[in-house]
Order: sequence, then C-alpha cells, then structure tokens
Amino acid sequence: MRASTFLSTALIGNMFYVAAYAAPVADTKHDGEKRHSPATRKTVKAAPSRPEVIRVAAESVAGGRMVPQNGTKSRSEITQAYIAKQAPTPNVFKLLGNLPGANVASADPFGMVSGNMTIRGMNSDQIGFTVEGAPLNDIGSYMAFPTEWVDSENLNEVTMQQGSANLDSPVIGASGGIVTMNLIDPSHKMGATIAGSFGSYNTHREYVRLQSGDIGSTGMRAFVAWSHLEEPHFRGAGDDHKQHIDAKLVKDWVNGSRSTVALTFDDSMKVAYLSPSLAAWQQYGRGANYTEDFSPTDTKYWKLHQSPYRVLILSAPQNIVVNDKLGFDFTPYFYWNSGTIASASLLSENAIYSGTQKYSIDLNGNGTTNDKVMMYTPFGTPYVYRPGLVSKVHYTVGKHTLVFGYWFDWSRQRMVNPYSAVGENGGPANVWGYLGNVKLSDGTRLASYDNLTITRVNTLFFGDTFNALHNRLRVEAGIKESMVTRIGYNYLPGAQYRTSMNAAVATPNLGARYRIDSHNQIFADVATNFRTPTLNALYNTYSASTGKVATQANPAQKTEYSISEELGYRYQGDILSGSITFFNYNFTNRQVSTQVTINNAQITQNINAGGQTSRGVDIELGLRPWHHLRPYVSAEYLHATIDNNYQVGSDYLPTAGKTAVRSPSVQASVGLDYDDGTYFAGFAVKYVGRQFSTFMNDQAMPGYVNADMNFGYRAPKIFHTHPEIRLNLMNVGDNKYLSGVAGVAASSRAARGIYGSTIASQGSPTYYVAGSFAALVTAKIDL
Repeated sequence: MRASTFLSTALIGNMFYVAAYAAPVADTKHDGEKRHSPATRKTVKAAPSRPEVIRVAAESVAGGRMVPQNGTKSRSEITQAYIAKQAPTPNVFKLLGNLPGANVASADPFGMVSGNMTIRGMNSDQIGFTVEGAPLNDIGSYMAFPTEWVDSENLNEVTMQQGSANLDSPVIGASGGIVTMNLIDPSHKMGATIAGSFGSYNTHREYVRLQSGDIGSTGMRAFVAWSHLEEPHFRGAGDDHKQHIDAKLVKDWVNGSRSTVALTFDDSMKVAYLSPSLAAWQQYGRGANYTEDFSPTDTKYWKLHQSPYRVLILSAPQNIVVNDKLGFDFTPYFYWNSGTIASASLLSENAIYSGTQKYSIDLNGNGTTNDKVMMYTPFGTPYVYRPGLVSKVHYTVGKHTLVFGYWFDWSRQRMVNPYSAVGENGGPANVWGYLGNVKLSDGTRLASYDNLTITRVNTLFFGDTFNALHNRLRVEAGIKESMVTRIGYNYLPGAQYRTSMNAAVATPNLGARYRIDSHNQIFADVATNFRTPTLNALYNTYSASTGKVATQANPAQKTEYSISEELGYRYQGDILSGSITFFNYNFTNRQVSTQVTINNAQITQNINAGGQTSRGVDIELGLRPWHHLRPYVSAEYLHATIDNNYQVGSDYLPTAGKTAVRSPSVQASVGLDYDDGTYFAGFAVKYVGRQFSTFMNDQAMPGYVNADMNFGYRAPKIFHTHPEIRLNLMNVGDNKYLSGVAGVAASSRAARGIYGSTIASQGSPTYYVAGSFAALVTAKIDL
C-alpha cells in the first residue's frame, strides 16, 4: 500500500513534466502575493538556465528579517540571509519568533522539541503550514510539528501571513493565517557544503549538502542534504536524536516553464518533557519533569515517554506557461507519517478495560489475576497516507487576471492505543508499541483507543485580480467552496462502530492595495475562514483502568467560522522600511486546543469556547545597511475577549468579557544585525506579556524576556573553499521562565455560576518550560 501510493504520486509528478515541455518562459519577479502566476508573466526568449536570485546579507532589510511587500494582506518574511546566521535548528517556529504577532513557546534550547506558536492569539493548529506547496498540518488534529519539516540551511525563505490564508492555499482550519516555506534552489554550479556543530549538554550536529550543478544541457539541477542531530536533555534524563534528508530537483524548460520535485524525510526519537502545572513549576522549577529512577509502579518514568516518528513529504510543483495570457499550475503531493506518543498505565489484572468491556487477564504471567501491573500504553499512529493535488488555471484578459482552481485531499489515518509489556530496564519492550501486544482469547489486540479515520477535502475556488492606474491600484476578490467529510470507524467494544461528520462552507474574501508613490502604500482586506472539528470529535476515549469515558465524542460539534479585517500602511524607502496593520477578528464556535492527560499521555483535544473578538495592531520597522548595521523592531498590541459564558452542566461560568487564553496584550522584539562581509554579529530581545490559561482568567503565566545572540567570521577563500565559523547563544542570562500555555482549562478554581450554583474547578492548566542558556559553535565549509 505504502509503496504503490508513493510510486503513483511520483508518476503523476513526472506526467506534469512532460506536459510542461516547450512552454514559454515566465518572469519570476516577486509581486508580494503570488510567486508563480504564469498567466501574469511575459514570455522571454529561451535560455539554457536562469540566473540565481541571491539576496545578499549586506543589502537585505533588517539583516533578512524583512522583504518589500506589495500584496493586499499583512505579510512578514525572513530570508536565507537571516536564517544562515541563526543556530542550525530544525524548528521553523524559533526562526519566526521575532516577527510581529508571533508568540513562540520554546521547550528546549536548540529547537528539537516543537513547542508551540500563536499568531495574534491563534494557536499553531489554527495556522496553515506548507512547504513547496504541500500542506503540513496533521489532517486529523491540525497540529503542527515543525521539527519534522525542513533543515534551516535548506530554507530559502519563510513567509508568515498573519491575517488569513490565500485563496489557493491547500489548508483548512487556517483562521490564524498561513506560513509558507520554500527550499533553496539547486545551484547552477557543482559543489558541496559541510558543517558541524557542537554545544551545551554535548549537543552535536553534522550536516552535508551536495549540489549537482547544471546536468549537461538538460536544464536540470538538484541538491540532496543530510543531517544528524543529537541533543541530550537540559532538564531530566534522556536525549533526542534525528536524521533528516532534504532534496530538490528543478527542471527549467525551453521558454521558461518550471518543474520541481522536492522531498523531505525525517526519522526522529524524542523523550517527552513534562508540561507542569503552575503549582509544580513554582515548587520544583526546571525539576518538574518525568522521573529518572525506575519503579515498577511509576508511570512517569522517563523511558516510558520516548516517542519515535518518521515523516515523508513529497511535492512536485509544476508551473506551466502557455503564453503571456494563459498558464497552469499543478502541485501533486504525498504525505506519510508513522509514530507514537508514549505513555504507561498501572492496571489491575482483574479489571482491564477495552472500551466499555471489562476483562480479567494475567498480564505478568504469574498464574493469578490479582496484581497491579504497569503496562506500556502508547497512543500510536501506525500510518497516515495523504495524497493530494492543487490545480489552477490563470487567464489574463485586459486588466483582469482570473484564476480557477480545484484542491483535492484524501487521507487514511490509523490510530491505536495498545497494551504491551514493560521491559526489565523500565523501558517498553518495543518503543513503537505495535509488537508484543496483549491479545484477547479470540486473538484480537487489547486496546483502549482503536480507530481509522478517512478524511476527504474537495475545494473549488475562483478569483479575480484587477490592476489599474499603471498597477498602482490592485484589487483582489475571490470565493472558495470547501467540502470536508470525515468518516470514522471505532473498533473498541461498546463504542459506536461508524460515525461521520460533514461540512460545506463558502469563504469569500476581498482585498485592495493602493501604491501612493514608490515608497508608500495602503492596503485593506476582508476574509472569512472556517475550521471543522478535529477527528477527536468522532470518538469517545476511555480510561484503561476504569472503562469510564475520558473524553466524550461529539460528531455534531459545530464548525468554527470567523471574519477578519485588516487595514494597513507600508513605507518602503531607500533606508527605512516599515508597516503598521490594524486588525479585527470575530469568531463563532471558537475551537481552542488543549492538552489533556489520558492514560498518562499528553494528548491534544479541543474545546468549543463559543464566540471571540480579537482586535489589535502590528508594527514592523527595519533599516537597510547603515555603517553595516541593520536594526529591526516589531511590536503588537492585542485585545482578545471571550464573547460567551461557558456552559458547565446546567449552569454557566461567567466568562463573557474575559481575556482569551494564549493572548498576551503586549509583545515586542528588538534586534540588531552587523555584517561587513567578513565579520557578522547580531542579537534579538523579545518581551511577551502575561498570558491567561483559563477562560475564567483565574490563572495566568507571567510575562518574560528572552535574548539570543550570534557572532561569526567568514574566512578568506582557502584552496577553493569558503570557511565560516559562528557562535550562537540562546537565552542569554539563563532566564528561568514558562514560555507558553500547553493545556488550558475553563477554570482552575471553584466559581459561582450565573445561576448561582458552585461550579468546581474544571482542570489544572499546564505550561511549556523554556530552554536554559545554551551555546552552539558551528563550523562550515562551502566547496
């Protein structure tokens, strides 16, 4: 199944190569909104290859933290000029942390742990992520796992569109905006890059990239990159390690159409960090973690929380130009992953539950069923298969550029929570959890979570871009009709076997940009967004030790819908660039993600928080080089409030008017980059204000300040090589702080409901613990 699906997807990409042959060349100028819109580009004469576009660090705005924009929506972008000076971490969240609206919760020094990111108070599972046009969010939960995507050395640019996704973006649930990533293009010259890093806690990393250069007269060129990273934990026992491959093949056709195949593969093993409660943090600080010494009854022993994951992402964007009016874009993609969220449970042999069914089983083989035995009970994903295709046709008539497209996405996601033995060393007999499982008398596998979800997405979109007044005025209008179907099969005894949910939502949008002169612009947009409930809404989850429902299925849960508006001004001068954007969001059926503990595993679920209104302003300023200095400033003010009271039983918590969770009212960043071509250095300081973690605002994490620094030296050319060495310092000053809200709750204390009853605490919020001070030295040679 895996091999046939993979091969069929690759063959589809190759078919597009043939279709693109002999199509005319298109100009690749950056218009700020669409990078490859063939119908809007002029044909040019054939060339064997196109010159590479290189953004030189010495000329970039704010050291690569800003790029001139011309679109109708708020948008920030970082380039390779900035990325190349940061620690070579596998986590794009950390790279975006200083942009306006981005609130990044780190969980380790070097970014091996995903942590979390919000944009304007919207969580990462409400932000769309793509690489080379392929969607990256988990189709079932919308969660984002940035450590699995792309190595930073292989990123050409990362864009963050704060307000909403584009009309043609292959994402659902992206009410908080979209982040798009593109890999660097292969070089026209054969070469190689070799790098090694070593730092705090004996962290080490090795990296190699090979460039083919132009392959004869084929118009093709490629690169393949490999890395290995090992990061021992800065708190508690264990270490994380991974191997990663990125590759890209580009074919430039005669007269300029372009075919691309990009591949990312990641194989990682991570030991979980515990996200503590506020009380645990205040008592133990960084010591609030999984235990280091094994006990036969301790389900929080660290070896029982090792999580392996493998991910494959394949994308084949095809940009075809027929003439200066007509063009086509096709992006077939394929996503596969397999992994485990590790956990353990202490079970009574005479009362073991699978769903609602009770069993009596001799788990330790001593001839009785009267013992309590610790079992490995991970939440596993044996596979996710997800092929898809985004297809578009562009046609220019007069001052209008019309686009019509179709996005299809199909996925098959298997999830199971089996029971297996704990080894003598306290770790699982098999860390994946799929081997050596406890079997019932009929041979079936004992499990407390066992389901298959099939999700189908069919989306049609149509848009019109109107340019007038010599392109000073740009107006974009469009509408997208999305149809999402989830079908779930629950294999647990006592559970409903088949369930489903359907949603069909139309999302229109309108935007305009007016260029006052060569330096000044104003822009505005109105967009609608939706988010269907996650697959968790289809299934009950059950306690392995009591058989009671841990979380209740709700296939009738309503789809989130939101309307966002932006009004902004940009100044893009010869020295100074900046923007200010005012924004407003209105949500109905706001879905808030939270971490819940089921069988001692930290699992993401969603809460319907009702209505929400979010308003604020983003500011971004940066300078081009001035005496080799490029300063950068960003800031945000956010006022996000809950519009409804929250129902608990027959009463309501008085949450209307309270501040929304994960929504700091103020955050700001200041950075400075120095680069004279030989020596470079920089720093970034980020302040994030207090964040509430309950709907009742009866618990919050304090605000914090974090500072990072970098220093580097580019040596003169030595025997056809270009050596470089740099030092990155993270969390300078070793500030001990909570970096973000992991799990939210309606209330953390008993409260009086609006009808007068006393409503007990609805849970205890949990938090991410920021990484400690760490240093990393990287030596690199370009051959």
